[in-house]
This record gives sequence, structure tokens and C-alpha cells, in this order.
Amino acid sequence: MKYKKWSIWRANLDPVIGSEQGKSRPVLIISEDDVNDLLSIINIIPITSRKFDRTIYPNEAFLPGNKFGLENDSIALCHQIRTIDRRRLSKRYGKISEEDIRKKIVEALCFQLGINPG
Repeated sequence: MKYKKWSIWRANLDPVIGSEQGKSRPVLIISEDDVNDLLSIINIIPITSRKFDRTIYPNEAFLPGNKFGLENDSIALCHQIRTIDRRRLSKRYGKISEEDIRKKIVEALCFQLGINPG
């Protein structure tokens, strides 16, 4: 099975400690394809459903509902970057192909990590 950058999968993130995102939820793969093919681990960003009127912070990115296989408006939690084993992934939802949304995710990651997006 191919695990591609920018694809959204369901992953079981339990067990967790403290404020980590848990449960079975959608996640966005952010590691490069070559790395994903080589290693048994993958870098991901958890995704959560957006509740009405919830603020989107600079280290988060809005994902519109009814796109990418997601039913609801959602938020990519770029402050919750994780490395997980591929065995945690169970179902592929879709892929983010829109450049403007990819750019917003990269900007949120750069904000979180203190990197100049250049």
C-alpha cells in the first residue's frame, strides 16, 4: 500500500498522554513519499472536526468539509505533529491537491516550528 504525502487516512492515535490528540481520527501525512516508502514510520498531523465559531489559530489550517473525503469542516492541528507506525493507519479518505490549502498547512507548520517559509 502506498502512503503518500498530502493523503488523509484514519489512524488510531491511542494511547496518549496529557494533551496529545487521541482516538481514531483522520490524519494528514506530511512526510515525503520516498521516506514513507523506505521506513515503517510516517509523520502526520491529526485532524479534528471544527466546532461552530471555533477560532483557527496560526498553527492550524482550515480544511473545508465535503472535500478530501472529510464530511465536516475540519482543522489540521499543525501543533500536534506526530510520528506513527504505518500499522496505525487503517482507511484512506482522500488527498489534498489544492495548492492554496497545502500552502496554508505549510505556513501553519512553519509558524509552529519557527521556520521562515521563504
